[in-house]
Amino acid sequence: KTKGEDGEVDPSPYDGIQKNLVLHEAKCFNDKQISARQCSDVLTKIMYLIIQGEDFTPAEISKVFFSVTKLFNSKDVHLRRLVYLALKNLPADPEEAMMVVNCLAKDMTGKTDLYRANAIRVLAKILHPSMIGSFERFMKQAIIDKDPYVVSAALLAGNHMLNSGADSIKRWSSEVQEALNNSNPMVQLHALILLYKLKQYDPLAVSRLAISLARAPPRGPLAQVLLIRCIAQVIGRQPQPDRELLKFLEDKLHDKSFTVMYEAAKTICDLPNINRTQVISAINVLQEFLSSPVPAQRFAAVRTLSKVVLRFPIAVAPCSVDLEHLINDSNRNVATIAITTLLRTGVEQNVDRLMKSISGFMTETSDEFKIVLVDAIKNLCLKFKHRHKTLLAFLSASLREEGGKEYKRAIMQAILEIIEKIPETKETGLEQFCEFIEDCEFPKLSMKILDLLGSEGPKTKQPGKYIRFIFNRVILETASVRSAAVTALARFGAHVPSLTRSIKILLTRCISDDDDEVRDRSVLFLHLLNQKDLAFAQQFFESAAPVEPKRLTASLEAYLKGKKDTPFDISKHLVEVVEEVKEETKEAKTVSRTGPRVPGTATPTAGRPLSSANVYKELLAKYPYFATLGPLFKSTAPAELTESETEYVVSCVKHIYKEHVVLQFNVTNNMEDQLLEDVSVEIESEDPEWAEEKVIEEKSIAYGATGICFVVITRPTEGFQKENFNSGTISNVLKFFVKEVENGEPQGVATEDEYQLEDLEVVESDFMLPVSTIRTMDFKKQWEELGGVQQATKKFSLGLEDLQGAVDAVIDLLGMGACDNMNEVPENKKTHGVFMAGKFLSGGQALKVLCKAGFMLDDRHGVTLKVAIRCSDPNVSQLLTSSVR
Repeated sequence: KTKGEDGEVDPSPYDGIQKNLVLHEAKCFNDKQISARQCSDVLTKIMYLIIQGEDFTPAEISKVFFSVTKLFNSKDVHLRRLVYLALKNLPADPEEAMMVVNCLAKDMTGKTDLYRANAIRVLAKILHPSMIGSFERFMKQAIIDKDPYVVSAALLAGNHMLNSGADSIKRWSSEVQEALNNSNPMVQLHALILLYKLKQYDPLAVSRLAISLARAPPRGPLAQVLLIRCIAQVIGRQPQPDRELLKFLEDKLHDKSFTVMYEAAKTICDLPNINRTQVISAINVLQEFLSSPVPAQRFAAVRTLSKVVLRFPIAVAPCSVDLEHLINDSNRNVATIAITTLLRTGVEQNVDRLMKSISGFMTETSDEFKIVLVDAIKNLCLKFKHRHKTLLAFLSASLREEGGKEYKRAIMQAILEIIEKIPETKETGLEQFCEFIEDCEFPKLSMKILDLLGSEGPKTKQPGKYIRFIFNRVILETASVRSAAVTALARFGAHVPSLTRSIKILLTRCISDDDDEVRDRSVLFLHLLNQKDLAFAQQFFESAAPVEPKRLTASLEAYLKGKKDTPFDISKHLVEVVEEVKEETKEAKTVSRTGPRVPGTATPTAGRPLSSANVYKELLAKYPYFATLGPLFKSTAPAELTESETEYVVSCVKHIYKEHVVLQFNVTNNMEDQLLEDVSVEIESEDPEWAEEKVIEEKSIAYGATGICFVVITRPTEGFQKENFNSGTISNVLKFFVKEVENGEPQGVATEDEYQLEDLEVVESDFMLPVSTIRTMDFKKQWEELGGVQQATKKFSLGLEDLQGAVDAVIDLLGMGACDNMNEVPENKKTHGVFMAGKFLSGGQALKVLCKAGFMLDDRHGVTLKVAIRCSDPNVSQLLTSSVR
């Protein structure tokens, strides 16, 4: 549709055309005297219908396809181009499409460059991968042709055929490399795309390519952008940025093209191994873009700065003046991100002014950007803690304004985190939540707030002031919220004796509620509160559920169906619950992530939360052998044993048992043309006492899928002197049989192969379960209970110049949890102390371990650490002290 002179939209000339009439008109393709104009009009209509989603039967497609092939007899250039376009878009049967190969081959080797380029593109679309070899010579000649359109078409054809699994394309490297020297920017871009895809699974080859092109870069801006991204991948794998590559990126900050300048600046800012000095030049370029008259440039610059400020807030601070000018930008997205960045860089004196600026346009911004602002305000509050009154008041006002569920949830989570880390804000935050639930339209948020009030309200100075707000929910809300309110009231009754009598009266009124859940809870809690001693009720609310509700429900149902000879016993009558997943859903997810699945292969596990202890327990429970090892003590975080871009990506999770360590290897197959079978990992430990006991293989792993194999290791555990907590270096080799895959089906006989993995090590911290729930007062009490006899102390020079980095490193080495967020070091501090707690597995028992660590930063000697560890077993204290090395 187009606009006329009067501004009205003119209808499309193809609106309302009917498929049957167009197919009837297509008979003109078979005329002896071909009318180029008439055939062009009909071809355009057919392609319009296809693009609009019109359904054609296979018979109709075949008829049209063969009719179109007859138009090759016409010498009209315009019609011939439409023929090529139609052949690419018609969803013809592959066998029928092969009928036109001879015509395309004739055009491809002809003298007309226009025909050659289009014929190559169509040929790549319809040619079967097995037939590419017969046209390989012509394709190579086209890549080094003088005409840039022919070269570009050949490169795009190679890219398409490589994606469809044609291995012969890998032999084109020298011709593609030569095409990179072409003066045409379009050819350079397409050549670099294909060359990178040919080398992407070989990190060393990609690194050589990046270095060679950095010395003689392509001229086109798009090719330079692609080169910059390639260089970013190479630098990202290095411990320190390569000077030559980094200098190339810095030079591109002054390029003529905005696209190249921005890509270079963004890449430098995103490098993981960059320091503040190296990033300043990129920030200066982005600062210039902030005052650009082009909205897209301003948005790109401010969006990048909003990410950089998380890592280098001091480096972004000079941009504050330019960012403040963007607060009134006509584009609300630019203004929102500018304010977010200012909040992260802002100094304490500007907090009030920034809050006024934000409140002015919060109503005009989408919830998505409001959530970003809320997160920035939360971080600002945690940074300037004595400004919490102003910032909490703003969050409270935002909580009462209109907004979606996710926006309100973000505000609630922000206030919760502020309450947790700034204790003096607890009562203010709880009062704000009480005001919010009076008009809250989201039941789940109301339930969460009621749960918070029930757990934290009784600990405040005046717990009685919250009762009115909670009981109002019992009168006015839905059944689920009423149930949560009843539980919150009962918590007050159990923990605040002065309120118990009043709470019992309120709960008595709830016994006649319409909902059975509310009634049942009221009766149960009244029974608990009527006991002579409230200690039983307190214990009830503080203790965790002995089993998951789903499993308990299933166990009760199974008990009721069976013989009820003995009373239900939770230790005897529990049954396993197996989650049933519809096969269609699983198959759909598999196809959406990895394409068609090869029968009998492992399904992908990328979507699983592999860090969850419950998921690991469920996974290990599927293998009966692991039940013989006893209860699982701990599962570590996955450790990467390969680069993320390699042919096979492997990570390892260590599962710790009393006398065994189970190594779980997650293997992802990134080779599109391979099916892996009988996949296992062969290990060899530096310490011979760590012996391999059992290997569990993965039967098969298709392209894009992740399979899991296990190795079970025994370790010495006879007495502490012989119990070994450090395996030394464990070397790993991935063993498997590989089959070639064509058209989604495995072909031929499997051949044996192997792949070298990175070494791993089992260390003392793997046997430590961190505990972060102990408060400072409780820690000091437990520390005194253990006594100084069980203590081991040591002093270290860590050789680090960053206090926060030293704290993180020691906590990671010990594997313990910090108490009361003591792992966070305030700014500009020279000394810091951390209390840590954990449970250490020794002799089959989980022993309580406490640690006091003192850090001191000296300008000459770096960070010095003094650590004291106490445990009921002094040998454990000494072992853990020595593990800090």
